[in-house]
Amino acid sequence: MLSNCFITTQVTDLASTSVVEVKCSKCKHAYEADVIDHIDLSEDRDLIKPLKSGKANRVQCPKCKKVMYLDRSIVVNFEPENVIVVFDKKARTTAAKESLMEDYRNVVSFNEILSEVAEETEFTIITKLDKLKVMLDDYLKAHN
Repeated sequence: MLSNCFITTQVTDLASTSVVEVKCSKCKHAYEADVIDHIDLSEDRDLIKPLKSGKANRVQCPKCKKVMYLDRSIVVNFEPENVIVVFDKKARTTAAKESLMEDYRNVVSFNEILSEVAEETEFTIITKLDKLKVMLDDYLKAHN
């Protein structure tokens, strides 16, 4: 089981990332790693391949070199389609999906501009990689 705790958030190469603490599943060494929180496909095209393969949040232990893929939510902004997708393999229950929806509603209700954007934006939660792959392939066909 991976132990993650947020330390800081930053923007790196246009994608929004966080630094998290990871505990190696092999040697139990704790280390910090950058992980992706948000991707804007209109600007982060180089991240489509790792997204499609399920390897977007790949980390490697600096001590034993064990490679792990962290199961974390990733927000994917499909611009200019005005679609926001939260990809989270663990959000399979109604309660988990409703919690993500509530988080979205809280963010967009923060001010009038965000509320207006939300009215024009489709928000969805995807738990299956195959469904995300189809959306990414369709996006690439439309924007290449």
